[in-house]
Amino acid sequence: MSKIHIKYMTDEALATVKANTDAITGKLIENPKSSSWLKDFFPGTLWVTKKYEIEEFALRVPKDGKDRETDIYNSILLYEHLRHLPLYVLTDERFWCWINFEIGYEVALKYMPVKKGSSVFKDHWLLTQGKRRGLFFGVLSRCYFRVALSIDETLDDPYELAKFVIENPLRFRELTWRSFSSEKMIVIGTLKAEMRVMGEYPQAEENTKHFAEIAKSLSKLGSVMLLDCMTEKDIEEYVYKKYKRMIEEDLANRGLFDKLKDAVIKVFK
Repeated sequence: MSKIHIKYMTDEALATVKANTDAITGKLIENPKSSSWLKDFFPGTLWVTKKYEIEEFALRVPKDGKDRETDIYNSILLYEHLRHLPLYVLTDERFWCWINFEIGYEVALKYMPVKKGSSVFKDHWLLTQGKRRGLFFGVLSRCYFRVALSIDETLDDPYELAKFVIENPLRFRELTWRSFSSEKMIVIGTLKAEMRVMGEYPQAEENTKHFAEIAKSLSKLGSVMLLDCMTEKDIEEYVYKKYKRMIEEDLANRGLFDKLKDAVIKVFK
């Protein structure tokens, strides 16, 4: 494919978009296939071309927001085409506005449908949650960063952890909201531990609160500087022991509940 220059949404256009989120939401609902309406909504200069070039690419339109196979494909594609860009570009709201409106418009709307009166556009197309959280809330920016923080070239499949994340994004989300636990080494060590535990206990149900507890524990280690002394393997073993204990407790409690349920059924037969 040919190369194209990346673009930023102009500051004036971005200010207009932010000031009219309800109107933009309506336009997204009315126009699910094409963003051509945007040039009429903002008749000034929409985009400014930057010096950096990327290979032109096309995302696949998913069946719906739960189409994990397409999500994995698109996330890896985004990473492979954008990874050479400087971090200051990859964390710029104006860049992701260009990606959302010009490169992945229909895909973004399939991933996260917009409804009248909803805050989806404001929360997931713009960085209104703050830069860190906003990038991991962003409908397409989070696809890129899930891969960027989980790719591991030491594995036979470097994207194995990324696929694990995309299958259940909750495995990753809590880590990204905290400054200590969002470091790549910590993310990879944690994901490897979670994958090991789920491999040992495939019958276990993943519990969202466990992911939050793990992220909090890692942040506590970071606050007392212990993370600075830990390797990726140290982190993996630390999380593995903690998460395994949580899962075993869940399974024990579930076993007790099942026994009680069976006893009650026998009584009322």
